Amino acid sequence: MARIGDHAFLFAWQMIRAATQPDPEATRWSVGAVEWQRHRYSLAAPDHAAVVEVHRLDSRPAGERWSIMVVSEHWWDEKHQPLRKQLWTTHVSGSRARILEWIRQEGRAIEAKRPAGVEGRR
Repeated sequence: MARIGDHAFLFAWQMIRAATQPDPEATRWSVGAVEWQRHRYSLAAPDHAAVVEVHRLDSRPAGERWSIMVVSEHWWDEKHQPLRKQLWTTHVSGSRARILEWIRQEGRAIEAKRPAGVEGRR
């Protein structure tokens, strides 16, 4: 993982979200010292539909504060066939190095809890 938003970063972020989100409709939860917020927006028109989920991660005051925003976009045509799916992130504030380290640590912790024989992609 070389930078915020690269393939490895987004894969680790998705793994952390899947392992920690308490239920599919949850809008707030904590992961260690990080507060996680999820907002979902959807729209429908005669010839397309879209769902955008915005995830905001904010570290708590116990250390150096940082924030990132991760956005997941899904677009469909009138027959509900996928048009586009995109996942992207942006650095909002704080140390980029601390953000990367948190993602690495949480990703490793989740991988360590996996049962033997179940491997994730790195």
